[in-house]
Amino acid sequence: MFKIKNMKNFLFLVILTLSFSSIGQSKLEFIQVDQNKLLKDIVYTYSGNNQITILYWFPEMYWEVMAAKDPKSIPPEVIAQLKQMLGNKSIFFAVQGKMNGGTFEAKEDSYLRNNISVAFNGKTYKPIADAKLSDDLKMLNSYLKPMFSQMLGDMGSGMSIFYFEIADSEGENLLSPYSNVDFTLGLGSVKHAFHLPLPSLFEDSKCANDGELFPANYEFCPYHGSKLITQ
Repeated sequence: MFKIKNMKNFLFLVILTLSFSSIGQSKLEFIQVDQNKLLKDIVYTYSGNNQITILYWFPEMYWEVMAAKDPKSIPPEVIAQLKQMLGNKSIFFAVQGKMNGGTFEAKEDSYLRNNISVAFNGKTYKPIADAKLSDDLKMLNSYLKPMFSQMLGDMGSGMSIFYFEIADSEGENLLSPYSNVDFTLGLGSVKHAFHLPLPSLFEDSKCANDGELFPANYEFCPYHGSKLITQ
């Protein structure tokens, strides 16, 4: 079985570093990517109907961004190990529940599993059953879940981890942050569309009138109506 040395420290680092036209701007190097902008692109939080929902897509390039910024903490061999463990699978985190006084009451993992899905290219996908996960991914889960609990309290305890296999005929993962095909992650009535490619991975667009910068997936200035300049 594939193993990672010092798994606890490795997983702690993983967690910590935790409408649109095609983008014509220059792609950023991993070291240039703004981590806060990237998080806004991959994390969705919804508060309504007396409940809180957090949906988190964790593309493998996120680890590569973290590694580029701090190669001593996340060396290349760790990235290679992660890629080998995941293969062509996409990983998502999800939690849903409500606040009761000062306590977060999360819905059961079984409810989340039965109600979470990904809609991509006209098809709906469900997560891989726990029983069908590899031993490596089961081991990964066994470390991640208690760490979420320790770091995020009641909300972390209610966080569930789901793996999806959404691949082409050759087995390649289709959920790429550089793809031009959007996908939607849904949990019950809460749905969020991930618009691809992720704008945080590209140079910002610039307004020709005053030079103000906008995310790469903006085609026109919202204030002047003029076409933005790609960089």
